[in-house]
Formats: sequence, C-alpha cells, structure tokens
Amino acid sequence: MSTTLRIALLAGLLALASNLAIIGFIHLQTRDEIVGTLRRQVAEESASMADVYEAHGLAGLKQEISNSVEVGDPQLAVAVLDRSGRPVFGNVDAMLQPKAPLSASVRTALLKISDEQTPLEATVSLRRLSAGAWLLNGRTVPEGVSLRDTLERSLWVALVVSVVLGLLCGLLLGQYVDRRVREIARVADRISGGDMSRRVPETGAKDSFEELGRQINHMLDRISTLMSELRMLTDSLAHDLRSPVGRLRAAADAALSAKTGEERDQMLGAVIRQSDSLMRILSTALEIARSEAFTSQNQFSWFDPAQLAEELVEMYEPLAEEGGAVVTLDRAKMILPIFGHRQLLAQALSNLIENAIKYASSGEAIAVVVRDEDSTLSLGVADRGPGIPEELRSEARRRFGRLDPSRTAEGAGLGLSLVQAIAHLHQGELVLADNAPGLIALLQLPIRGRGENVEPPGAIPPR
Repeated sequence: MSTTLRIALLAGLLALASNLAIIGFIHLQTRDEIVGTLRRQVAEESASMADVYEAHGLAGLKQEISNSVEVGDPQLAVAVLDRSGRPVFGNVDAMLQPKAPLSASVRTALLKISDEQTPLEATVSLRRLSAGAWLLNGRTVPEGVSLRDTLERSLWVALVVSVVLGLLCGLLLGQYVDRRVREIARVADRISGGDMSRRVPETGAKDSFEELGRQINHMLDRISTLMSELRMLTDSLAHDLRSPVGRLRAAADAALSAKTGEERDQMLGAVIRQSDSLMRILSTALEIARSEAFTSQNQFSWFDPAQLAEELVEMYEPLAEEGGAVVTLDRAKMILPIFGHRQLLAQALSNLIENAIKYASSGEAIAVVVRDEDSTLSLGVADRGPGIPEELRSEARRRFGRLDPSRTAEGAGLGLSLVQAIAHLHQGELVLADNAPGLIALLQLPIRGRGENVEPPGAIPPR
C-alpha cells in the first residue's frame, strides 16, 4: 500500500471518528434540551392545576381540565387517574408505560391520547390527589422528536460527505507529502552519485518539510566545506612536507657519509631535529582535524579560564624575558567558569603567546587577555608588534597559510589554524584585530550556564 493511500485512509478514518463524536454529542445535547424544556413546562402546568384543586376541589379541577382540552393544544395530555393508574377524566385514554405503581415524579411515558391513532411519547408529571386519585399533566414530543430525527438524518448525510471529503483531502495531502519526500530523495540520490552541488529546493514555507530541507542543505554545506578543507589539507601536506622530508633525507645522507664519529653524531642530531619537526606538523594537523570533527567534546569540563591564563603567564615569563618582553595578565575581576576542553584551550593560548614572543617581543609588553562580556568570553593575546594587515588575516588563519611569500620563515602555518579549530570546537571564533599598533588575537567563546546542553556547531536545535 502506497504512502499516499495510507495517508488518505488515515484522513478518512479520522474524519469518520471525529464526525461520530460530533453526532453523538449533538444527539445527547438535543435530547437533553428537548426533555428539559418539556419537564419545566409540565411541572408549571401541574403546579397550576394543583392550585385549582386546592382552591375548588375535584370539581373545579375537572372544569379546568375540560377548559384546557377545549383549547385544542395538540401536545397537551391531562387526566385524572384512579389509584390503579387508569384515566377517569381528561384527554388521556391510557398510560401504556410505565405501569403502576404510581409515584409523584416527572418522567417519560407512553400515552394513548384521545383522537390519536398511535401512542405518543410524552413527558408527564404525576401528582397525588386526595382519596387515592392522581393528577397527570403531560406534553407529547412529536415536534421535538421530529426535529431531533431530522437533525440526526442531516448529520448522517454530513458524515458520509465528510468521509468522502476526508479521503479526497488525504489523497491531496499524501500527494503533497510524497512530492516533498521525493524531492529530498532525488537530492540524496544525486549527492550519493558525487554531485555535491545539489540542494533541496526551498520554497519559503514555514512547515516541517521546509525546516528539514534547510537542515539538510546546512548539513550538505558543512560536508562540502569539510571535503574542500580535506582536499586543501592533503594538497598542503604534500607541498609543505616536501621540504622538511628533503632536508631529513639530506641530513641522513650526510650522516652516512660522515668521516668521523663526532661528525656523524652531529648529522644524526640534525636528523632527529628534522624528524621532530615533521612529527609536530603531523600532530598539529591531526589535532586540527579532531577539533573540526568535534571528537574532543567528550573531554569537556568546567574550569576557570582566568586561572588557566595565570598559569600560562607564569610559564612564559622567562621565555619572554629572554626576548626582552614582559608578559602581563589583563583580566576582569570576576570571570565565569567555562565548559570546554582545558588542554586544547591551553594549547591555543600558548600558540598565541609564542607567536607574540616570536614576532613582537622587542622590548614591548605582551598582555594575555581574559574578559567576559555579553555572555562571551574573550581569551587571547595583545601585543605591540608589526601586526597583520587586514587583507592577510584570512590567509593567516588558513591551514598552511604563510604570510611570508618566500616561505623561508620557520613554521608550517598551522598555529593559528589550530587556534581557530579549537575556537570552532567551543562554538566560538578566532578574531584578529588591530591593536594600533600590534595585533589582538582573541578566542571569543560563548559562555553557558551549568546544566545547559552544549551542542556542536551545526547541530539541529530542539523544537
């Protein structure tokens, strides 16, 4: 059975169930309303007849009954009954149901009315008179029953019509759902075939399918970006590792051709240093990949970022002094704890401090910044060095991006890329700005309260 037919049948069944519930409710309400009205009317008429009986006795009551019957009210049923329930005066020939025993009450009864061929349903009031006689006041309900029956017949017709319309609406709804699902399936089929440019069409409608399409497109954009970065990483690794591998091979050849043991030891030391450099590059590239894949989020914990900055300042003070600079801590008085990867954030902040010492330590102060404002933690370094021109800041954040066109400077161009990947891991950004003069490099990270769920960037938000 197709999805369209299933949705149509489900819509028809829902229409049937809802209309049955409506018909039942209207049936009960209509009947209760008719019976309630008749009960009030017969109670008032019975009370009026009782007053006549109290004032003028049985003779006066019979005269009042005769006067009422002569008016010709077709719904009127009034009689005096003997102790066994047989009518002795009035326009009622017999009370078919209920039978004796009689009791003072207002009830539904089946009466044989004079000049009527068939018994009629009526609401009656029974009131006990003296000497074992009973006064019956009643109102037949032909109009009410007719109205109710007409209403019920109309509702049954409406029920059939609504079921048919429900099936038609279900078919239309099923076709709509089927069309939207097929659109998504076609995109998925093209994507699996290698065409990463395909996206789910967005109509601007505010429904679940539109939201699903946007999330799928967002996911595909993210996958395309990761694939592009992976290709770039592969190309960059192949290009940038060529030189250190060449130097490593040259050092090994030199060690093999060394004539003395001392010269061989020096050459082997160079081999070890080149190997360490290669290992650092590969380790950094691997750490960037892990951060971009959010595989380190299971190691998140709460910690004080100001304490982390103080520890790093103390650790880098001797190295900065060797370069003629002073490392200071610029922090706010109260810093909220942050939920993150302490070791990676320490690595990111260390990269920024080392860059400042390397490029901007000519007798100037280097400030490690820790501030929180508007639910954002700013963690980074401000220096007074040459800075980075605005047009080159994107290149500085790119993997294997080198600001030195000749690529003669040391380093593989992965330091700021790792900092940016760690910022993304914490749903933040690496911001490079002008310190006039110098550079401000800040990780701007969102601050969340304890117990708040932390979702990776790009995760589908809860509805």
